Parts: sequence; C-alpha cells; structure tokens
Amino acid sequence: MSTSHQSTEPYTKAEKDWLKQKFDGEFKFLQTQGLSIYKEEDREEGRTIARALRANDDEDDEEEEEEKEENQFLKDLEEDPMSHLADHHFSEKQLEWIEKHYRHSGNFMFSHVLKAFDDEDCEEAVAMVAAFMED
Repeated sequence: MSTSHQSTEPYTKAEKDWLKQKFDGEFKFLQTQGLSIYKEEDREEGRTIARALRANDDEDDEEEEEEKEENQFLKDLEEDPMSHLADHHFSEKQLEWIEKHYRHSGNFMFSHVLKAFDDEDCEEAVAMVAAFMED
C-alpha cells in the first residue's frame, strides 16, 4: 500500500469535525470501511479515504450552492424581469452588497427611484452603492 505524506499526518480540526458530522467520529468511519482503529496502517488508510471523500463532499457542496444561486436568479427574473437588468454596471463586490441588503439590483434601483434601463440612473446607482459601502 502506497500512502502519500499527507495521509500520515494527523487529522486537522476541520477533518475531525467532518468525521464527527458525517460518521460520528473516526472509530465509526473506520468501521464502515472495514478498518480497525487499533491498527496504525488501517488508520493511515482511513485518513487517505476520509480526505478523498471530504474533498468530493466539498465539491458537491459548491455545486449545490451554485445551483441554488442559479435557481434564485431565475426566480427573481420570473417575479420581476427587471430584477437583474442593471447587474452588469456593478462590480462583483457591489452586487454582493446589494444582494445582502436588497436581494437584487432591481430592488435597489426601484427603492431609490432609479430606472434599471437608464444608463445615467445606473451610473448614479453605482455611485450610491460605492458610497454606502464606504460607510
């Protein structure tokens, strides 16, 4: 059995927390893999497996988050076709701020009596968001 140097290192706190959450700890995880907590080579193999599973789990979580954001975007568009019309005027950080406080740029512009289809209003909105973010 060939193990990487990483697999022989002890679990990090994040890895231990993941094992606890998913398997109720290392002991039960090793049991599910047919490995023994009393044999160091089994524990090394378990760390290798756990790290691979955790990496795959993290990728799945990222994909789920992206899908959730995409679904919210489509829902916003169905509710209000103007909801994201002005998004391209704002930076990514500005859009994150708008999402946190107003859900989408359409709500921000509407609440400040600005039109998302008017370039001058969009420039004013960008300046307003920049000023709000400084405070």
